[in-house]
Amino acid sequence: MKELMRHLPGIFFVSFLLFVLINVGAFVYLDNFPLYEEEKDLFVLRFSDTGLEIRRRVFEIDDRSILDSYASPPGIRPHPVLHFTEGLSKPYYTVGVEGIRYLPGWTDKDVEEKLKYDNSLAFVFGGSTIFGDGVPDEDTVVAYLDELDASISYLNFAVEAYDSIREVDKLLHLLRKGYRPKTVIFIDGLNDVTTMASSPYDAGDSPRTQGLVLDRGEIPAIFGMPVKDDMLLAMAYSFPVTHLLHNIVNDKRDSGMYFSRRSGHDLGLEDWQELIYLYYDGLDVQANRLEVFVEELVTHYLDNMAFVRQLGEAFGFEVWFIYQPIGLLDGNNPFLTAKFHSSNYFKVYDAVDAATRMKIVNGELDMLDCSQSLADVPPGTGYVDATHFSPAGNKALALCIRQFISDARQRWARK
Repeated sequence: MKELMRHLPGIFFVSFLLFVLINVGAFVYLDNFPLYEEEKDLFVLRFSDTGLEIRRRVFEIDDRSILDSYASPPGIRPHPVLHFTEGLSKPYYTVGVEGIRYLPGWTDKDVEEKLKYDNSLAFVFGGSTIFGDGVPDEDTVVAYLDELDASISYLNFAVEAYDSIREVDKLLHLLRKGYRPKTVIFIDGLNDVTTMASSPYDAGDSPRTQGLVLDRGEIPAIFGMPVKDDMLLAMAYSFPVTHLLHNIVNDKRDSGMYFSRRSGHDLGLEDWQELIYLYYDGLDVQANRLEVFVEELVTHYLDNMAFVRQLGEAFGFEVWFIYQPIGLLDGNNPFLTAKFHSSNYFKVYDAVDAATRMKIVNGELDMLDCSQSLADVPPGTGYVDATHFSPAGNKALALCIRQFISDARQRWARK
C-alpha cells in the first residue's frame, strides 16, 4: 500500500499528461481534417486586399477605418421572444427601439412617437441586405424608399440572417404589442433558400441554424433546468477527442445522404450532427434533389404569403412581397470568383431563381420581381461583398420597389 501511495502522484500526473496529449493531438488532427468543410475560393472576402480595393472604388473614399466600420455591422444578439434580433448600435449603424435601423437624426423618442401615433407607417422586413449590411444608415434600401416617398414613413425592421419565416414571427410580435402599420413590405429571395437547404424539417418547423450553430455550439439544445446529464454531455462534447472518435467510429455523412422533410412534432431538435452537417453542406444535398427542393421552396412562399395576406385583412394593412436580386447570380458581381459558377451554390440558387421568376410571370406567385433592378448599375459598383448591395445597388432596388408599388396602385385605381 505504501508503495502504491508513493507512486500515486506519478500515476495521476502521467494520466493527466496523456489526457492533455490525446486532446491536443485530436485538436491538431481536427484542425487539419475537419468533420465539415466549407468550400473555399468561391468568394472575394470584403476584408481581403482585393475586397478592400473594390469597396474603395464603390464608396470613392480611401479611409481604411471608415471602410472597415461600414463592413462591421452590429451582428445578431439574443431576444426573449424572437429567435434573435439585430445587435446594438455602433458607428454608422444606429439600431434602436424594436430593433429598427434608424435614419440619420432619428431618436428613440421620435421612433416611439411614430409607432404609437403615426397612421402612415410602412414596416419593411428582410434579411441583412435590407438591413443594410456594409453601408451606413442613410444608404440602405429603406432609407432610399423613405426618401422617394414622402407620403409614408418607412421603418427598417430587417435583421441579419432573417428569412420570411423569421420576418413573419417578428411582424406577429409587433402586432401583439399594439403597433399598427398601414403597409407591410417583405423583401426576400436569398435567405429562404439558405434556411430550407440547411434544415431537414418542414418550412414552419425549420430551426434557424445560424442562431443555434454559430458561436453557440450545442448548449442551446439543453431546454429547461440543466441537469447533471446535460452538463456532463456538454463537457464531454467540448473535448476534441470526442469529435475525433465520432469521426472515426461513425460513418461520415456525404451529399448523397438520405433526405426527407419531416415535422418537428414527430422529431424535435435531436440530431445536432445532421443540423451542423446541413448548415455547412446543405446546398450540396439539395443539388441532388433540385426539382423537389424548388417545389418545396415555392410551396413555402405560397403558404407564407397566404397567411400574411389574411393578417393584412384582419389588421387593415396592405401587403407587398418583393423578390430581390440574388447577387450570387450577377455576372457583374466582382466578389465572385470563377470557381463559384461551377459550384453547387450557383447550381441551387440559379435553379431556384429561374423557377421563382417563372412562377411570378405566370401569376402563380404574387410577388413583384425586382431581381434585375441592379442591371443598370455600373459593373463593379453594385456590391460591398458577394451578397450585399452598395449604396448604388440599394438605391436601384428602392427605385424598382417604389415604381412597382406605384404602378400596381394605379392599376387598382382604374378598376
